[in-house]
Amino acid sequence: MSSENWRTRWVTDKCNIALALESGQVGAGYSEAAILVCATLNALAAEVWPGRGLDRVRFVELLIKMTPSSPSPATISVPLLVQHLRTESLTAEADTLARALMPFGSSLVITGSDVDKSEFELLSICPAIPVGLLRKNSYACLLYEDVRSSYAHEYRPGGRADSWPMTMLQGQCVSYVNKVMERRVHFHIEWLARIAVELAKSIDASDATLPLARPATWWIKGAP
Repeated sequence: MSSENWRTRWVTDKCNIALALESGQVGAGYSEAAILVCATLNALAAEVWPGRGLDRVRFVELLIKMTPSSPSPATISVPLLVQHLRTESLTAEADTLARALMPFGSSLVITGSDVDKSEFELLSICPAIPVGLLRKNSYACLLYEDVRSSYAHEYRPGGRADSWPMTMLQGQCVSYVNKVMERRVHFHIEWLARIAVELAKSIDASDATLPLARPATWWIKGAP
């Protein structure tokens, strides 16, 4: 691999370590793997948009605007969005989405591909939902707040995420863990590692000179 692709090599090495940790090597597991992959994503975001006080906005921006992976990190978690709407007393909106997209019981084990949708699709079903609330329930924002930050500061997932997959299906990117009164999201390490490597390859292949200029408005703040 040429010196021009050092970033891809560095990220690939870190992600291979994360995958080994997640498999249980040296007594590790999901927690250690998630910390390492998220730190790698943080490093990429800080290189693209350096500076202090930008950690959340640039982490999310990197995933939303520069990730070629599918599913898109801009995808909205419908189960968590419905739960969020109910906490905000937006019961009519929550009921509309639940009827349209979650016509099943709370015990069914589901994955992101079963239920999650794009911002456009959700607004076509229920245009009254504030865009800012939608984006707070995007994969990118959930990953930052309930995985990256929670593990970095508390060494555990946040209240909307879980560290183990309930689904037995292989090759999943995002899935859900059923709790008594709610569902929690699980981001599979294999998918997160793939995102990190694809981002590194994309940056290495780009003609743009880093760092990039900061957006006039960050995506999480409402940019189109």
